[in-house]
Amino acid sequence: MRVLLVVGWLLAAQLAQAAVAFAVETDVDRLLEFLIKEKVLTQEKATEFRADLAIKKQEEKQPTAVPDWVQNIKLKGDVRTRYEWDQNKGQADYNRARIMARLGLEGKINNKVKLGIGIATGSSSDPRTSYVTLGSNVGQASTTNTPDSAKNVVLNYAYGEYTLFKGLRLIGGKFPDTIWRPTDSFWDTDINPEGAGINFDYKLNSKVGLFWNELLNVLRNDARTDQQVFMSVTQPGVTIAINDNINLKSALAVNVFTNIKGATRFSTSASTNSVNTLTQYKYNYNSFQPSAELSIKEPFGGLVPYAALFGDYVYNFSLPSSATGKGGYDFGLKFGDAKVQDWKKWQTKIIYSKLGRDAWLDIFPDSSRYSGKTNDQAIEAQFDFGLGKNTSLTLDYYYARSLTKTSGADRAAAQVLQLDWNLKF
Repeated sequence: MRVLLVVGWLLAAQLAQAAVAFAVETDVDRLLEFLIKEKVLTQEKATEFRADLAIKKQEEKQPTAVPDWVQNIKLKGDVRTRYEWDQNKGQADYNRARIMARLGLEGKINNKVKLGIGIATGSSSDPRTSYVTLGSNVGQASTTNTPDSAKNVVLNYAYGEYTLFKGLRLIGGKFPDTIWRPTDSFWDTDINPEGAGINFDYKLNSKVGLFWNELLNVLRNDARTDQQVFMSVTQPGVTIAINDNINLKSALAVNVFTNIKGATRFSTSASTNSVNTLTQYKYNYNSFQPSAELSIKEPFGGLVPYAALFGDYVYNFSLPSSATGKGGYDFGLKFGDAKVQDWKKWQTKIIYSKLGRDAWLDIFPDSSRYSGKTNDQAIEAQFDFGLGKNTSLTLDYYYARSLTKTSGADRAAAQVLQLDWNLKF
């Protein structure tokens, strides 16, 4: 009985509220009609008033507006499936199916600050790849092969970025690499440094622009063993619009390592750098690294829409004069479409690289080329073809060989063939 009384009261309240609203609306209509009759308002002004009143009532029914910082959030991600054939140093061929998935969130929380958070498949023990192998859970919590096992997802990046003023950005946390690199030969694109960075861009005029990148990468931070290893990079650069179709971008990076000599070798090392008793690094890896890229729109009389020549050089200036394997370089050509983001878009890329044993630290090079080692020379050929908007196929082939002139497995060639289906949003 009490429930019926409560329901009745609620219904009566709703009816009363509706009646009041109807009465108010009726009174407004009567008032407008009276004002028109007395020639205080014209019919047109009365019509405008009714329209404004209707809009206001509709706005009052709308939910509270979403905050600006929520509206500025951008969600992005990609999925890649891969077939990979690997013939490493004369060993038995290795065929496997792999997959990679990444999901990222970026957003401006105000007009100065941006945040980024991303997750990806893979494992924390291998920063040079987010791919996981289907039919295997090796590298995860269990090291046994379990059919249809779930795959690990790890934190890929998490950072904050502060724009001090136009052109100057400060970044901290774990973030995508802030140093400009025309190729991934010396720095695998899956590596996200940890620490802090500064990026500065300044346009001198319509033809010339300057940029300056700084990176402090914390490689090891273990105060208990007093092994704190850091890498700092300073990279000034310039962009030049030679004409409407030709652009040049060039930079010089200076890489300086702190406490690397004598430090215990990193677990992600490819085991090619010279070491003391096979566990400690024998040398420092301070180096110069100039890079350049010349891009051309519609070269060869418009035969292709885009082409570019590019290259890097690295030289370890901290090695003793008696040491060998101080330098490395790569150079390449790409042509086709500048970006492969739609149906029938395509691009071909060819790179030759040569990297001395101690020219560069062996935790950074492209993991697909000679297993990410130094002391090698390699050719990479890649072809991308667009299947539709935001989906494409990539065919990538590597042929690499050790620079050491000895017989046996150390001199044998390593070949890798990868076929990827790329999907992104």
